[in-house]
Amino acid sequence: MSVTKNADLTLFLTETTEFSSLPQSPWLVWDQTGDPQAISKAYQAGARAVFPKETSPNVILETIQRTMGELLENRKDAKPRTQRTYRRGELILLEADAVLHVEDGILATTMIHQDGVEVLLGLSGKGQIVVAHPDDNCHIQIIAHTEAKVKIEPWDVAASTPDFLAKLRARLQQMEGWAAMQARPSLQQRVLGLLGLLSEQFGVSSKQGVLIDVRMTHGQLAAAVGATRTSITRVLSELRAQGRVSTVNKDGEDLFCLVEQPERHSHY
Repeated sequence: MSVTKNADLTLFLTETTEFSSLPQSPWLVWDQTGDPQAISKAYQAGARAVFPKETSPNVILETIQRTMGELLENRKDAKPRTQRTYRRGELILLEADAVLHVEDGILATTMIHQDGVEVLLGLSGKGQIVVAHPDDNCHIQIIAHTEAKVKIEPWDVAASTPDFLAKLRARLQQMEGWAAMQARPSLQQRVLGLLGLLSEQFGVSSKQGVLIDVRMTHGQLAAAVGATRTSITRVLSELRAQGRVSTVNKDGEDLFCLVEQPERHSHY
């Protein structure tokens, strides 16, 4: 069903599980099945993003509008708009050769396994860069963890700036630190390692220790360290009982605080 037309773009809505019949153009999926295999199948067929069933219709509509706007901007006769703002939870779609500069806010990079399990690969804050991932079977997504303001440039333009190599090196070091944390054999050590990395990136000094000034749910911690929410709740209770981690309420949100001085990894 054709819904709207804008210049050279046409928006179609269709309900299907057979993705081979879809047109060869950018397309998004709103999953209503909850079936991990269907999600994986959509990505393998070329979906730019898959929205889970509980996604707000407003978020989906905004993403569709933004995607169509970006496609219009990418036409040869269009003037590129490099600065964009995103609401919390909104998907960020990048072209293959794009480099994203975080000017404000925090972004989350995630991937979806073939069984539907989501893995948190890292957070990017102000002053950091995110490089687009090529279209393959990794199913990597970039999501606005908070309201965010970004600047998007082609690789050759970004690479010509004086601080690009330093930011790229910091990005690689961050990814190595995240991988090292995920490789720790003990779940408690993985959680402490994750909180240590986040404290380097978003930590501020407080009376209790180092306050991690970004909200992380138990589910997000679980997605980062390869555990269940129940296991994360148990480990955090143990760490609180040991006096190593506390929770501080700031502006109505519960934030984690490392009571002991975290290990320094020099990734940021």
